[in-house]
Amino acid sequence: MKGRIHYAWIILLGVILIRGFAGGGINMTSGLFLAPVAEELDIGIGTLSIYLSIISIATVLWLPAAGKLMNRYDIRVTALAGALLQPLSFAAFGLLHSVYGWYVLAIPYAMGATILVSLLGPILIGRWFADRVGLMMGIQMAFVGLFGAVFQPYISSVIAEEGWRAGYMRMGLAAFLVIILAVLLFLRNKPEESGLQPYRRAGKKEAAETESDSIEIPEKKALKSPSFYCLLLFMISLTGVGVFIQHIPTYGAVSGYTLRQIGVLLSFSSIGNAVGSILIGTVSDRIGGLKTSYGMILLGLLSVAGFAFGRESYLLFGAATFLHGLVSASIMVLAPVLTIQFFGYGDYEKIYARVSMGAPIASILLIPLYGFIYDKTGSYGSVLAGIAVLLLAAYVSIMVGWQKRCTSAGCPGWKK
Repeated sequence: MKGRIHYAWIILLGVILIRGFAGGGINMTSGLFLAPVAEELDIGIGTLSIYLSIISIATVLWLPAAGKLMNRYDIRVTALAGALLQPLSFAAFGLLHSVYGWYVLAIPYAMGATILVSLLGPILIGRWFADRVGLMMGIQMAFVGLFGAVFQPYISSVIAEEGWRAGYMRMGLAAFLVIILAVLLFLRNKPEESGLQPYRRAGKKEAAETESDSIEIPEKKALKSPSFYCLLLFMISLTGVGVFIQHIPTYGAVSGYTLRQIGVLLSFSSIGNAVGSILIGTVSDRIGGLKTSYGMILLGLLSVAGFAFGRESYLLFGAATFLHGLVSASIMVLAPVLTIQFFGYGDYEKIYARVSMGAPIASILLIPLYGFIYDKTGSYGSVLAGIAVLLLAAYVSIMVGWQKRCTSAGCPGWKK
């Protein structure tokens, strides 16, 4: 194998293309269609946005089953199924004339997105990389943001010049074709099926095992453990911090900033997310998931303080938005890393699918809750206080979960 590129890098290329088009392309352009669609159908944006809630609910319900299927069958088969479900449902939005069509297609859309966006990357990276897992997670997440930065202005121009129907069709069909090609050309199921071993850095002994390599906790045992529920709470809490991005434009407006200034603020968040994806992955590989989690919680508290006092300082508000984007990046990078460190590789894919439920649960509950709190109080002060509480909950949950995780010495606090 000396002098040859390990196939794990080809897998990473395939993952970047698939998640780039499915996540950075389809998911990150969805919001651009709300206003023009609502205007043409003569309905409220809130009425149309219900389909987004249906997607989140369907994702929560589908995640455990999707994880089991991807563990049981060749991942290329499930990825092809995802390509049929998400991108084609998105393209089909361009053919609809009633809001109920969005509600119906939200379900196959969610099923496909769960496979392509939520699970595919972490599962394949976990299979093909025995080293630098955090960095690889960060790289593919950074590319999702970069793809989004390219597709958002392009689809905006398509909607402006040709209409929203053309925008849906172009993005959906382009994603479908690229994902199909990436699956067929680049993806492989498991390295051992190709006569390979997972990638390790040159000079690192293959025989050397980390503690997570030697632990293989079955899914049934993991789901009954205190460490699983602590990790799930950690995910819910951290995602609760991340979803505040949906309210930053409103908070910036009530703080007195112009639409142009708010647009710049959101770009700070995107930059923070891209930088954070690589940084968090690199740091977690060096110092471990626990210390990295503590660092993200501290940065989250600093961002809350920046938002609280940033109404009087645009520079401080911008710094808070950058930090918020950085912390938000940790959600998708730390979740798979911590799942491996808590439960090992044995049933990693099925357990990770369960842990991933924390993100859509938080989105379903907290995005509207933040809005209701603002509507009732006329201020985001209580929301920021609530986010600080979520960060403290994240600290307690990850600390306790780490103490209760299984190690080579046993499982502290677990029932026999």
